[in-house]
Amino acid sequence: MLATLDALLRKGIKQYQVPGASVAVLKNHRVVAALGAGVTNLDTRVKVTSDTVFQIGSITKPHTATLIMQLVDEGKLELDAPVVNYLPDFRGADAETRQITIRQLLSHTGGIDGDYFVGSGRGDDAVERYVPMCRMVPNLFSPGERMSYCNLGYAILGRVIEVLRGKSYDQALIDHIFLPLGMDHAFSRPEESLRFNCAVGHVPSSRKKNTWYVSRIPYLAFGQKAAGSTPTMSAPDLLKFADLHLKRGKKDTGERVLSAKSVAEMQKPQVKLAKNTQMGISAWGLGWFLPRWSGKKLYGHDGATLGQFAFLRVFPEKNLAVALLTNGGDAKGLYQDIVPPLIESIGKVSEPGFPASMVRQPDLDAYCGRFRNLQTDIVFSIKGKRLVMEDTDRDSGHPLHKKQLPLTFIDKGTAKIDSDDPVLSRGVYHFSNWENGTPKFVQTGFRQFKRTN
Repeated sequence: MLATLDALLRKGIKQYQVPGASVAVLKNHRVVAALGAGVTNLDTRVKVTSDTVFQIGSITKPHTATLIMQLVDEGKLELDAPVVNYLPDFRGADAETRQITIRQLLSHTGGIDGDYFVGSGRGDDAVERYVPMCRMVPNLFSPGERMSYCNLGYAILGRVIEVLRGKSYDQALIDHIFLPLGMDHAFSRPEESLRFNCAVGHVPSSRKKNTWYVSRIPYLAFGQKAAGSTPTMSAPDLLKFADLHLKRGKKDTGERVLSAKSVAEMQKPQVKLAKNTQMGISAWGLGWFLPRWSGKKLYGHDGATLGQFAFLRVFPEKNLAVALLTNGGDAKGLYQDIVPPLIESIGKVSEPGFPASMVRQPDLDAYCGRFRNLQTDIVFSIKGKRLVMEDTDRDSGHPLHKKQLPLTFIDKGTAKIDSDDPVLSRGVYHFSNWENGTPKFVQTGFRQFKRTN
């Protein structure tokens, strides 16, 4: 498939309306393919090349976890110590926030309601200013009770890094990852974008269907850098980071950047996920999500910012890694057509799909109700003998979808959206923590929503 990759990528970006994309493949510690297609910007029409840099979004989180584990290696930090040992003023709306440990933030098990995107200004002190702004954020559950994806937690880890290193998060990335690994097409400070062929995000038009335009907001909140709001790099440079972990913490020269023990700890399951989770992800490690494809171990992460989407898959048993970076359109559709087939052709492993729907659907009354987190209300109800879902943005009060979406159960705890729209049909809901015959939580997008009625 490597021989036809260029043609497949060019075909795929047209089919899925992706303005531009870059893909790179690492095999046996060597980049065997790196190419780009499309444009960085629909206004300027500058072409994407293999060196074009894209925002990697939440693929930053394994970078942040690596910076934390370096501090563990140096004896400056303990994973199971409370965060307040390093940030004495850290607190949320609930008193038990002060019990949260470093490990729990790394594994998204701290319980904090995690999507709190507020501006804290620009500059090297953006992360420092952001952390005190989180004191009003409540917990969804007690620390360690379950997993809910938490951007806020990684922003706090960024501040821990700054305090223990005595430098900004941006500079820590440069000094302890980018420079040691020779990642010369990588940056985190937005002003550095002028040095590169830099992709911009594209967002869909609210007025004209299948139309995309350049996002007027280039970055998410700067205080969330350690969670993924600003780090940007080329696909080959992202694979240099992946190769550090494939080499168990060593550079090409043999010099150690991270201990083998810390590499293994990052890939160790910290929390098990529900059966039939999307992309076959069965557990979460420290920074990495942990699927199994064809019974083989895999670690990786996805990223999404304002109109940019990134994908990284690493197979240690195959000495194989693939990175795909995009700047808009149906990036997930492009991923499905490019990355799993590419991995199957090289590594002989396949991404698991969802099983068929249950022939006999469960009693739907038990699932009805309203579930909520900081950003979104989700309401499940019955319509025409089907369970349907509608969700609303809590800030604006606007529905996130134009109509109720029907669901079909694939097991008693898991329902997926039943839609002809391939984008919508990827949505999955996991119901859990049953009490008195009803679920207390529902999870989607790896985020928990708590029942309110």
